[in-house]
Amino acid sequence: MTSTHFAGLVTLPVVVDAPGLYLTRIGEQVRVDRASNRHDFACLGEYQCGTLERWHKSGRLFVGLECNNDIVAKDGA
Repeated sequence: MTSTHFAGLVTLPVVVDAPGLYLTRIGEQVRVDRASNRHDFACLGEYQCGTLERWHKSGRLFVGLECNNDIVAKDGA
């Protein structure tokens, strides 16, 4: 991917800033094992069912598209 591909993500706030428990847009808890401070999809984690996933530090799964599995907040529980 080129740097222009990530242009839509650059202005979004950082949601995933450290390993830990987070919540998706639909309230599902996910565990992030590795966070990234770069504009890449290198925040690595998994859903409670064990499915692995990669997020951007903004919590998004896709550039320019919101989806139910985007991370939107830390889990305060």
